[in-house]
Amino acid sequence: MHRSNTISTQPSVTNLSEKMPSAPAKAIACLRIPNFQWQVEVARKPELHDRSAIVAGKALDLSEELTNLAAGSNQRSGSSSRPGSSSDSLSARVVLAASPDLTDVMPGMSLMEATSRHKGALLIEADTPLYALVFDEIIENLERLVPDIEAAAPGLAYVGIWGLEGLYGDDAHVVRLLASAVDSFDLRIGVGDNKWLAYAASLLSLTNSGRKVTGEPARFLDRFPVDSLPVPYSLVKRLHAFGLTTMGHIADITRGPMEAQFGQAGGTAWDLANGIDDRPLIPKRSVLGVSEHLDFPDPTASMATIVPAIESLLGRAYGRSQLSRRFARQANIQSQVFQHAPWTMRVAFKDPVGNKNQALFAIKSKLDMAVIPGPLEDMRLTLSGITGEAGRKESMWKDVKRDNDLQETISQLRTRLRIAPPIYQVRELEPWSRIPERRYALVQISAGSNDPPPDRGS
Repeated sequence: MHRSNTISTQPSVTNLSEKMPSAPAKAIACLRIPNFQWQVEVARKPELHDRSAIVAGKALDLSEELTNLAAGSNQRSGSSSRPGSSSDSLSARVVLAASPDLTDVMPGMSLMEATSRHKGALLIEADTPLYALVFDEIIENLERLVPDIEAAAPGLAYVGIWGLEGLYGDDAHVVRLLASAVDSFDLRIGVGDNKWLAYAASLLSLTNSGRKVTGEPARFLDRFPVDSLPVPYSLVKRLHAFGLTTMGHIADITRGPMEAQFGQAGGTAWDLANGIDDRPLIPKRSVLGVSEHLDFPDPTASMATIVPAIESLLGRAYGRSQLSRRFARQANIQSQVFQHAPWTMRVAFKDPVGNKNQALFAIKSKLDMAVIPGPLEDMRLTLSGITGEAGRKESMWKDVKRDNDLQETISQLRTRLRIAPPIYQVRELEPWSRIPERRYALVQISAGSNDPPPDRGS
């Protein structure tokens, strides 16, 4: 995107390198790492720095992660009809990031369109687990400094900076503090009264510095290109087709026609073009986990090397203070594969595991059935679902024991499936009712619920 040619710094945007008045009561800072996936790849392989390259992955609507729009859920519910939902073809994959020289390649663009524009560009298969891991480490560094952080997407976070002036000083000091926590990345910071204005301000920010929206939002946004909107790339193309190339063009139209022509996403685009964004800051919930990493001297696919490596990582993980007298429910193994896409394996333990040998036995059982696509260059093992459960107490009452066993099974299924298991009970509602549908109902069982045990007749 040619933002540098189309956006001018207006009086309503202030450079935070100078001393500024304290932030408003609910000011939000946006921390944006442009082309985050590309920056991670360059940090891992410096020789890519001077190459034209595209980081590609399966279809993923990053705009929904940026905005958390209510409309996004409706779009996701129909995602099966979108290209790429069930195919690994070239047309099913999209651009996640690109080298800075490819200015006309946008995140969300189909890989087919991007490669047709730049036939000689190097294609890099997205290493999603690595990007998530690197960004989690950045968030952990920030959590040591500020309490309210929302990790919206890889390379994008929002921070509540209200009340921080008492600890760190004015906005300029807060920006410098946040920038110091994100080492070795090109970080852009924006400050505004809501998430969208903070994000838009970050688009004008320079490396490791900040910009703040202090004037009328509509005036500030007037000349922003619609390419800046965190909406699906397909909508951006349609807006261009209608001659709507700037935020000002959208703001000049009433909301009704925008929704009539473009649906809910059109209404959202109109809100953003007018600086309206009511989304609350949703702080990230810390998930306790322990991770260990090693590099193989040479790429290997030999189990004689891989199994001892896993054993070594497990020994180091269970030796950490975070796992002292504690147990893990799940292990994740991630590896870079020579000349292949990254390989991952997830092992959900039947019962929480509190030592290296039990975990290794479960991992080896699944490893025997796994297909490793090629020689592994490294390995990262992460133990998650940490619990203080040291054993199981069996009840002498059969009904209570049955319910405890059921709850434990549901908990294990939730860990394996990553969703609430579709397990239901038949519950009495109005057994005296003359309408059959009102007599009983199916109620989903959730692990850890405090619902009373079902009647014997159910």
